[in-house]
Amino acid sequence: MEDSKKLLIVAIIALVVSMLSAWVSYLSVSTLSSKISGFASNTGEANLTVESSAAVNFTTDFIDWGSGQVDVGQTYAQLTTLETNNVTNGNWTLQTAGGLRIENIGNVNVSLNLSVGKTAAQFIGGTNPGYQWNVTAVEANACLNSTGGTGGLQLGTFIDTTTSQTEFCPIFQFVNTADEVRIDLNITVPYNAPPGAKTDTITATVTVV
Repeated sequence: MEDSKKLLIVAIIALVVSMLSAWVSYLSVSTLSSKISGFASNTGEANLTVESSAAVNFTTDFIDWGSGQVDVGQTYAQLTTLETNNVTNGNWTLQTAGGLRIENIGNVNVSLNLSVGKTAAQFIGGTNPGYQWNVTAVEANACLNSTGGTGGLQLGTFIDTTTSQTEFCPIFQFVNTADEVRIDLNITVPYNAPPGAKTDTITATVTVV
């Protein structure tokens, strides 16, 4: 390669709140009514409002493989964010394994949609570049389907990224024991990819459900 290539990913959050609903709890206290004609009846009332908060946070928001190149004699290198075997046919070094991490830090369930800023050709270039992601629940049941189950979700396997918003979690829960998901990446760097820094942004968009 003429020059080394540097690969990194940054993540941002876009919040789209379809409705911030407020639930009001009422506590009513009524006095006893006297059987004696003419005795007045009084009531007391206590009101409070709990506002909904839709908020997610990238607890890990940066991925960096540093600089590297495809090994001599190889047609491509494979880079992932997995804990082991995360660089094949190249000399890049993944700085932090484990992918991007997103946590629901609000007090309502939301739907989670993801998009990237560039196609594989725009991000990496060269002949047959690859740019895939794999979304998994770090905590069991953090990501549920629209009926509250776990079937029919695009989880646990690498699929091609897209610049259009793609829904991965129809219900992304907020409870502390089930509120975190992980995004792993799988990038194919062809031997003839143009030299230079390679950067893209992953956007998470959430809507109250």
